Amino acid sequence: MRRLLQEVRLPVVRPLVAVLYHERFVRQEIWNLFLKIIYREPLMRYRCESVGRRLNLEGEIPEIAGNGNITLGDDVIIGRRNSWVVGFPCSNKAEIVIGNNSHIGYQNILAAAKCIRIGSNVRFASNVSIFDNPSHPVEPSRRAQAFRLDEAAPVTIGNNVWIGMNCFVMRGVTIGDNSVIAAGSIVTRSIPANCLAAGAPAKVVRSILEKVDETNTSSPGDFPAESAPSS
Repeated sequence: MRRLLQEVRLPVVRPLVAVLYHERFVRQEIWNLFLKIIYREPLMRYRCESVGRRLNLEGEIPEIAGNGNITLGDDVIIGRRNSWVVGFPCSNKAEIVIGNNSHIGYQNILAAAKCIRIGSNVRFASNVSIFDNPSHPVEPSRRAQAFRLDEAAPVTIGNNVWIGMNCFVMRGVTIGDNSVIAAGSIVTRSIPANCLAAGAPAKVVRSILEKVDETNTSSPGDFPAESAPSS
């Protein structure tokens, strides 16, 4: 009997199901907007040292541990299921700084004992992890203990950087402006600006400087005075 019931299927009346499908979507959007305005965003603003305009939380606020400072610029987007650590037993002045118009993707991890500084117009894909510390000492005899603060080193992500999914960025690394880190990379050394880097450990693959359009005949005089390119 149970098996027979599992075979039962109701007919799909497409106009009716279409109404139910879109009603569910609209209801979820309205509910999420309500939670964001009334509950989630006030909690995030309370926890942060400073939050710019138009913060966009795509889901619940990050799970935040530690008592360090968090600073968010304007138009920051934070994806769902983020975990942030801002301060460890060995540190009390840790900070995470995220610049304007940056997008922290789904299920990212940011762990700062000293400082993780993320520039403006940065894009993190899903499952990006950034550590400015070793998490645990390497030596077997110390591994169950907390690491020392001198074993941590700040991480700096420049402006307009794109980091692909499943990447790790380790302590002491600086990634220069405009660079791209390919998916699955482990960045253990600094990457210069305007480069594509990939691998484990990540290495520069090629330059990604944009080519000048030789057909463009515009001159500095064609731009408004405040945006004219400098020589």
